[in-house]
This record gives sequence, C-alpha cells and structure tokens, in this order.
Amino acid sequence: MWWIIAGAVAVIAIIAAAIIYKRRKKEKEMPQGIQIFNSSGNLIFDLSKSTTYMLGSGQTGTSNGSLSNSRIVAGRTWVIVTSAPDNALIPNFTVSNGSISWNFNTTASTSYGAVISNLSFIYGVF
Repeated sequence: MWWIIAGAVAVIAIIAAAIIYKRRKKEKEMPQGIQIFNSSGNLIFDLSKSTTYMLGSGQTGTSNGSLSNSRIVAGRTWVIVTSAPDNALIPNFTVSNGSISWNFNTTASTSYGAVISNLSFIYGVF
C-alpha cells in the first residue's frame, strides 16, 4: 500500500516540475528591447530583433533642404535632432529611399514665435 502513496507523490512532483519548467521557459522567451505598437495593436518598431546603426549626421541650415545617402531606407530610418536653440522651429523630416529631406513650417514659426535656426541632427537605420 505504501508504494501507491509513493507513486502518487511522484506523479504530483513530476506534474509540478513540468508546470514550473513551462512557466520559466515562457519568461525566457519574453522579448527584450523597445517595441512600439500603433493604435490597432500592430507592431511597427521592434528593437528586440534588430540593431540600430547610425549612418551619419547633418545640419539643416536655415532653409528647406535634403541630403542623400544610398544606405537610407524608407520605413527603417530614424532622425534625431541633437542640437537646437530653445526657441528653434523643428522641421518636418521626410525619408525616402536614398534621401532625407526637411521642411520648415513657416506658419508655425510666425504663430508660435519659433525661429528658424540651423539645427544639427543624426540619422540611421534599424
């Protein structure tokens, strides 16, 4: 009769070990990094599966402009302004394959007291 109790304890221990193993395995599979989702819940940016690379830097000057680099890829390129005066007007950056362009919204400049200034920026891909 003791072997029935020992067998039941062994079965319960195996089931508990399997549950603990599955929980730990799920925790290890959690992504690490930054993930951004749109309002529909679709993943639009995922740094847990790719690495970002800085491709270069630039300056806007005080007028609309663009720069070219064959490594720029639409939909996978980022732009960050790194240096700007406090009252600077930040331009709209547009990325297409092979180029980044910027456009200052002069209406916003006069409406909010912002000043068009020479800004420094960096750009890269993910």
